[in-house]
Amino acid sequence: MFRQKQEVISFKDFMNKGKDIISVEEMEVMKKGSTAGLAFGLSMLPLAFSPITKATPASAHEVITVTTQQADMSAKIMTAFDPLIELVQVLAYPVAMVVALGGVIMVMIRNPEKGYSMMMSAGLGIILINIVPMVLDILIEVMKSAV
Repeated sequence: MFRQKQEVISFKDFMNKGKDIISVEEMEVMKKGSTAGLAFGLSMLPLAFSPITKATPASAHEVITVTTQQADMSAKIMTAFDPLIELVQVLAYPVAMVVALGGVIMVMIRNPEKGYSMMMSAGLGIILINIVPMVLDILIEVMKSAV
């Protein structure tokens, strides 16, 4: 019944909005933008080639022989995972709180099965994350006694 008239124009005409001639100021801005883009691109070249040309320190070519005792090795193993375990423990509490709060919201919107499951999983996850260092210590003691 009612038809609207459609006018089809090209993208270039739409973007120019009736401008047929580019002013001198616009040309200068475009030239500055192209040199800035070129400078930025050239500044990123070292990052592009860094995986190919890795710098090696002079001491990396020397061969160093070190004899370690079994006690030193187990001490290194015990301390090697400490930063990773601490990071996981620190991040586990906020994640568990978000999951538990999500479970509370699920209970509020009448999906208690999923809500209680989420809260139980968050609590179990916190407990297991805090038990991991103890299990690692037990494994290290077993390794010491086996060798």
